[in-house]
Amino acid sequence: MVWIVVSVALAIVGGYLGFSRPRWGWLLLVIAAVMVEIIHAFYPRIEQYIPFVGVGIGVFARSLAQWRTWWPRVFTRRRLYLWFLLYLLVIAVATVVAIDPRVSLRYAVGVPAVLWITTLYFPFLAHEGAMTIRKLAQSWAIIGSVLAVSAGIGAVVFHSGFPVPVGHRVILAWQWPFANKNTLGMMMTFAVPAAFGLIFHPRQMSSARRGVSIALFVLTVLGDALSYSRSGWIAAAIGVGVFVMAFFGRKGFIGMLIGVPLAFVALVLKTGIHRWELLWHKGLNGRTVLWRAGFRALQHHWWFGVGPGNSPQAILPYVPSVYAGVTPQDSILRTAVEIGLVGLTIWLVIVVGGVLRLARQFWLNRRSATSRWEITMVGSLLLATLAQQMVESLFLGGVSFGDFFFTILISWVWMMEFQGRHARLGSD
Repeated sequence: MVWIVVSVALAIVGGYLGFSRPRWGWLLLVIAAVMVEIIHAFYPRIEQYIPFVGVGIGVFARSLAQWRTWWPRVFTRRRLYLWFLLYLLVIAVATVVAIDPRVSLRYAVGVPAVLWITTLYFPFLAHEGAMTIRKLAQSWAIIGSVLAVSAGIGAVVFHSGFPVPVGHRVILAWQWPFANKNTLGMMMTFAVPAAFGLIFHPRQMSSARRGVSIALFVLTVLGDALSYSRSGWIAAAIGVGVFVMAFFGRKGFIGMLIGVPLAFVALVLKTGIHRWELLWHKGLNGRTVLWRAGFRALQHHWWFGVGPGNSPQAILPYVPSVYAGVTPQDSILRTAVEIGLVGLTIWLVIVVGGVLRLARQFWLNRRSATSRWEITMVGSLLLATLAQQMVESLFLGGVSFGDFFFTILISWVWMMEFQGRHARLGSD
C-alpha cells in the first residue's frame, strides 16, 4: 500500500511538472523510467508504471497546444514512420493471439505510448532546442553517478547487495536500489560512455566542467565495476571503445590497439585468470539454459510469437523452477519468442537500418567537430546497448529504463531527417 501511495504521488507531481514545465518533459520521462525499475525492486506489480503514466499524460496534454504547428512537419516525413507503424501492427496481432492476452495488453498500450514519445514528442523538443544529445548524455551520466553512490552506500552501510562467488571469496555486488545487480550494470551501460564522451565535448569551455565530467566518469566506472555485471562491463567498454575510435580516428584506433591488451594483462596479473573464468562461466551456464528454452518455445509459435511480455510463461515448461519469471536473456531471441519471426524481421529492419543511417550521418558530418561528437555519442551508446542485449532482454518500445533508453537512441537516429537531409537533430 505504501508503494502505491508513493507511485501515485510521483505520478501527480511528475504530471504537473510535465504540463507546467514543457522543456523538462524529456528529463521527467527519463527519471520516471528509472523510477519504474526502482519501484519494481520493492513492489513488483503493475502499479510500478504509474509514475511514467503520470508524466506521460502531463507532457501529452501540454504538447497538444503545439500539435497544429508540428503535425505538418511530421506528415511530410511520414515515410520515416512506416516501419514503426508495421511494428505496432505486429504488436497488435501478437497481443490478439497471445497465450495470455492480459499480459500482452499492457504492451499493446505501453509500446504505442513510448513510440509516440520517442518518435513524435522528442523530435519536437529537439526541434525547439529543449532536448539535445549533450543534455541526454548529461542526464544519463548524472543519474548513473547518483545510483552508483547509492548502491555503494547500500552495500557498505546496509550490506544490501548480491553475493557473488569469485574464487574462494564471496563478494557483495552493488545493486541497491535495484532488485538485480545486472539492472545497475545496464544503467552503467548508458552512463559510462555518456560520461566519457562528455569529457571531450567540443564546447567543453572550462576546466571545471571537464573536471565534473571526469568525476562522473570515475563514479560510473566504479559503480559498473562493483556491480559485478559482466554484461555491464563488456557493454560499457565497447561503448567507450567505439567513442574513442570514431571520435579520434587513427589515433583512437592505435590507442585502443595498445591500451586494451595492456589493461587486460594488468587485470589478469592483479586477480589471476582463474577468477575470471569462474565469474564468467557461472553466469553463462544459466543463460544457455534460458536460450535453449527460448528456442523450444519459439518452435510452437513461429509467426507472431506468444505475445509481448509472455516469454517467461512460454519458457517455463523448459527450465528449472528457479528460472520462473525470467525472460530468454537475449533481446533478439526474446523478440522472436514474443512477437514471432514477422516481428523480429521488422525489429531487425528498424535496428540495423538505424545503425546504417547513423554511419551515413557520421560520414556526411565527419568534418564538423560538434556533429561528429553528437553522432559518435549516439553511436557509442547504441552499440554498447546492442552488445549488452546479447545476454540481456530489452524490448523495443518498453517502459523500463533500458527498453526506453534503447528506443530513444533508435528513434533519434531515424528522426535525424527532421532537421534536413544532412543536419543533426537537436544540435547544441
